[in-house]
Amino acid sequence: MEDIGGTAKLCDWCGRIWDEGGAVGLVLDSSAVHARDPSKDGKRLVIGCSAAHLAALQEEYRQRPFIDEELWAWQIARALITAPQDTTLDQLADTTGLRAAEIQQAMSWHRTQGQPDSHQPDDGAR
Repeated sequence: MEDIGGTAKLCDWCGRIWDEGGAVGLVLDSSAVHARDPSKDGKRLVIGCSAAHLAALQEEYRQRPFIDEELWAWQIARALITAPQDTTLDQLADTTGLRAAEIQQAMSWHRTQGQPDSHQPDDGAR
């Protein structure tokens, strides 16, 4: 946890805007994929207006399942943004660093989303 004084921030827990103090931390999140830096994939920066709100955020994310297939699906989506239309599975594997089996698992996971009993993202209700 680190003090993030300076300009106004928005608390990820309560939505309050504040100018001074607050706390920032990283949480594991399989839906978080960095736009350009794959080493940051699976980690989300969260900001709390207080240590208590940061702790609440960290606990909330600890309770969420980390789904490898979800992370892989987002990594594939990022790669496909700049990939040619005719990208092969092998090329996609080279670009993402995933194995063909992981790509297939991610595609299968993606197809199940929106179906009954599938993992659904947090709706924000507390």
